[in-house]
Amino acid sequence: MLTKKKQTPTGFATPKFNVLEHNEGFEFSERSLGILAAIWIAVAALIYYLLQSTLITLLDASRWYILFGLIGFSLAFLFREQFQLSLLDGLYINVFVTGPLCILLLLGLNRIDSATYTEQYKIESYEANGGKYVIELEDNAYEEFWRIRNVSYDSRPAQMHDIEFTFSDGLFGYKVLKETRLYRP
Repeated sequence: MLTKKKQTPTGFATPKFNVLEHNEGFEFSERSLGILAAIWIAVAALIYYLLQSTLITLLDASRWYILFGLIGFSLAFLFREQFQLSLLDGLYINVFVTGPLCILLLLGLNRIDSATYTEQYKIESYEANGGKYVIELEDNAYEEFWRIRNVSYDSRPAQMHDIEFTFSDGLFGYKVLKETRLYRP
């Protein structure tokens, strides 16, 4: 009588693929992960501060972040043997260090500016939002940049009719807000 041979799949059943490879090179310890987290928190706070006065949409900033992260990850992938990095280590470094530091550098260098200029707009309406007022401007000017249309309660927008922004063009072409002034003509 003929018996059927039992076949095992080749390639996947070997121990090489059943065991996760352990990289003996660079490893993230708890200390280095703590340092990465501290760097990320500090850089995130600085980015938040710079985004308050830079007229860059969050979508554009996200695109830059992804671009810098992909470039860094590609470099980490290409040189992973020399630096003894696993793919996961390269991902951590680029998500938490390279991407945010490059965004910080972009926003910081953008503050190198040219001559200042002013723009004036009529205040259409205002709305209380948290501890500040969000002002709506004529022709929906700067509608996507709510960050620059926030004014404190002390500025009394109900008594003012116009707003004046002082800008300068940054090194990379993004406007940088220098001053905001509410006034009555």
